[in-house]
Amino acid sequence: MEFKEYQNGVLNKFDRYLATLVEKREDAEAFIDFQKQRGKEVTLEDYPRSTWDQLNNERILPEMRSADGSRLVAPHLTRRDGLQRSFPNICFKVPTGGGKTLLAAAALERIQTDCFKRQTGFALWVVPSDAIYRQTWKNLANREHPYRQILERASGGRVKMLEKEDAFTKADTQSCLCVMLLMLPSANRKYKETLRMFRDSGKFTSFFPEEDDATANREMLEEIPNLDINDLADLGYMDGVVPGSLSLKQSLGNTLKLLRPVVIIDEGHKAYSEGARDTLAGFNPRFVLELSATPNPNGKHQSNVLVNVPGGDLKEEEMIKLPINVINIDSAGWKHTLTEAYAQLEKLAADAVEVQSAEGRYIRPILLVRVERTGKDQRDGRFIHADDAKEYLMDHCGVHEDAIRYKISGKDEIGDEDLLHQSSPARVIITKDALREGWDCPFAYILVVLSKTTANTALTQMIGRVLRQPHAKITSKASLNECYVYTYDQEVQKAVEAVRKGLEEDGMGDLAGSVRYGNDPSGSIQKTREKIHRRDAFKNLPVILLPRVLHRDEEAKGGYRLLDYDRDILGKLDWESLHFLQVDNFQPLDSNKLQRTVARINIEKKTNNQFDFTDSLMLSEDNIPEDGLDFPFLVRQLMEIIPNPWQAARILEETLNVLRQSMDEKKIYTNRLILLQEVKKDLKLQLFGGSRGNKRIEGITEKLFRENLKSGDIQFRLMTANNPDLDWKLAAALEIEVSGTELPLLRKDGNPLQKAMFEKVFEKDFNSLEKNTAWYLDGKDTVHWWHRIAVTQQSYALQGWQRNRIYPDFLACVHGTSEDKYRFTVLETKGDHLKGNDDTEYKQAIFALLTEHLSHSVDAGQLLLGETAEQMTFTMLLESNWQQELEKQSV
Repeated sequence: MEFKEYQNGVLNKFDRYLATLVEKREDAEAFIDFQKQRGKEVTLEDYPRSTWDQLNNERILPEMRSADGSRLVAPHLTRRDGLQRSFPNICFKVPTGGGKTLLAAAALERIQTDCFKRQTGFALWVVPSDAIYRQTWKNLANREHPYRQILERASGGRVKMLEKEDAFTKADTQSCLCVMLLMLPSANRKYKETLRMFRDSGKFTSFFPEEDDATANREMLEEIPNLDINDLADLGYMDGVVPGSLSLKQSLGNTLKLLRPVVIIDEGHKAYSEGARDTLAGFNPRFVLELSATPNPNGKHQSNVLVNVPGGDLKEEEMIKLPINVINIDSAGWKHTLTEAYAQLEKLAADAVEVQSAEGRYIRPILLVRVERTGKDQRDGRFIHADDAKEYLMDHCGVHEDAIRYKISGKDEIGDEDLLHQSSPARVIITKDALREGWDCPFAYILVVLSKTTANTALTQMIGRVLRQPHAKITSKASLNECYVYTYDQEVQKAVEAVRKGLEEDGMGDLAGSVRYGNDPSGSIQKTREKIHRRDAFKNLPVILLPRVLHRDEEAKGGYRLLDYDRDILGKLDWESLHFLQVDNFQPLDSNKLQRTVARINIEKKTNNQFDFTDSLMLSEDNIPEDGLDFPFLVRQLMEIIPNPWQAARILEETLNVLRQSMDEKKIYTNRLILLQEVKKDLKLQLFGGSRGNKRIEGITEKLFRENLKSGDIQFRLMTANNPDLDWKLAAALEIEVSGTELPLLRKDGNPLQKAMFEKVFEKDFNSLEKNTAWYLDGKDTVHWWHRIAVTQQSYALQGWQRNRIYPDFLACVHGTSEDKYRFTVLETKGDHLKGNDDTEYKQAIFALLTEHLSHSVDAGQLLLGETAEQMTFTMLLESNWQQELEKQSV
């Protein structure tokens, strides 16, 4: 599975955190060793806090602002385990539907390999509900699922998935990466005496001394004082006196305290209770990672938020359907509302057929119906029952029974059905509360709430079901890029606020302004769009064109087309030069190191008896699959490094041919995952210079880009005479979607802007630095006009030697050497916390190159129509010196 751009950003920041954490921990441990040599005993420094402080100083952490807009230092809350040792505890703030489980798996891999330098051990994966538990277990237990494959990489192919009732041994944790899935209520020590995981068990004897070995029990308790002991009536264990009859509980809770697990907490904001927090900390964790859409920002249960992913990032990656259309039907009953919703479903279905014909993509829009009652004895005519909705759909809308599914308490007709498969007939899902958590389906387009009294609550809780579209993309049909919510006899503004609240609870408060609504009984959507024209002073300007990055193509109209990164950059790299350079030195692991011990429960006898057997990864020939190596699977894994399946297959085939000369197929199959890991490591060294930060491949693509620019294969200019379709022309008017509460940007003194190209620009489209830049441009005599170019549907983009396009913030027209001459500057702003990072340096390099290319290689007349244009520059403005940079350019 390929990571989204924002997910790579999360993991890059996490890499930086781990590197700093390891450095601070090593420094703290070295200081302890030094003091011991001097005969002094000191405790381990709070290295997680010093790590946090360093990242704060580097402005890597998410920005926080006070009420007056000034920057605040992100606070850090130190957490301590049952032995009062501080441990790393950080949070990824990621919107619901943003791939938290994928990020958790990738983070766990990094914690294991980069932080603790090991492939074995124990991880405790905590989830808040049964629905999320079942979904997470299904994915992590499936060896073909991308989440599981990440864990397989982290462990060298030795993952052991566990549930709370499963037995495991010390040998398991020493030879495998054991991952136990746990429900949050099981981690609430407040009720520990009633929870099985804190009771003495016969499953974990390998971790403890013999029960009658009082000395060994006492020594273990002295080393780990927060272990639970058996409650013997005559124990007399008080005032620090340990009796000879001491016996430790051989419970799962005590076993976790010995193992010091890495803890992953899904929906971390639900683990803020005293009982849950204390219990998880009492397991003596090595590391705690929370994932939450709405973490607690302050107080004693505050989360240390390392990354904050806004909802806009999901929108950019086409992972959510926006806008949200809220349709309320006045003076109508639930049946009419359901009829309108189903009519909209039919329209979407017709559009989906057109998309399949044009794009080859299969979509089957699904309607979610939220009812008031589901129980067998609750159909009384006063409240809308699930059976009422089903019968109406069948009798009055012509829906076939096979197309309707119940997803209600005690009746799950979806089960393991793949709703995305073309063989599934499901078009309507009737539910009450069963879809609130852990359910994602990109085919879910319409939510109809058949309830007056709880409509707003239902909207808040269920809006995410139709908003998300994981692993999907936008289509050529606008109707299929949006989602729809139907209510009846509701106060529309309250319904809209409920949807906005739902976005906030899903961690997407920044998208709340994308909600629009209508109340037309015909079902049509009332769009709140505003057409904004140029100011009178700028209406008669000549046509304004901006240059684009083009590539020579004799088959294209005019001989040029827009630069295509995959085709024109990656496609031209010398992939043939890549080989597995270490193949002759590859050393397969010894069979003893590959053995693992598996504990099973004899289900037939209904006992907890355990037996051990060797399930060696050094398999016998009889156990190797008939098809041998899964070559396509191995190629897919290599494509994480080489985004070219043919070249990945070539390198793998070369490697296998060499290995087959010195080892048999059995040994190759046994060591396939270890081999894969070594090949990827070697290729990373060749491509990336051995670290994630030093990206050698970008050096190669940059060199290729510059060479093609010099040769003329890549052009940065207008080709108006040859192909007008390539022109980027500044529009005479813009259509912008706004709400009635959005405020226009004014000058600092409260007066209207004078030099903005268009009559209105809105405050919501500017951060603090962008606002200061706009105010500066609007007040300078040298500026003729300026335009906020990055926030309209007509956004201007530049393609360089990296995949991500650059969307500049401003276009400014500045007076030139005489009154009738002008020059243009394109501006991109960056906060100081981003100074020096890869993205900023890349954009600065692109801007400098294009500015130089324009001044030396292209006549101004080829850039802009008319005879008034003198020059064009591209400039990066950093927060610390943006004004000085503009003044240096006489702006």
